[in-house]
Amino acid sequence: MSSLLPEINAAAQAYYAQMADFPLTATDFYDWLASLSLARRTEVLKRGFTTTQSEPDFLRWCLELRGYSMRDFMAERLSVAAYDAWIGQDTVAARPA
Repeated sequence: MSSLLPEINAAAQAYYAQMADFPLTATDFYDWLASLSLARRTEVLKRGFTTTQSEPDFLRWCLELRGYSMRDFMAERLSVAAYDAWIGQDTVAARPA
């Protein structure tokens, strides 16, 4: 897996860089908060909107809302081995806390 990390990281950075084309709004923030578990929502509210604007989970949620699927993006850019490794981690990360 470690040999695949540079490839995965480069693709993920390119995915999140797309967010530069869209302004992040308070509406995005509050809509995202509504989708979180109570514990996670409380944690995020403590950090606030400004700090959260760089959080990958929030950025991904905003991109996905705008029709930019991370899974599709990664599938188009990663080797099969890298995608398999990433999708395994993405599935673990996507589980509710």
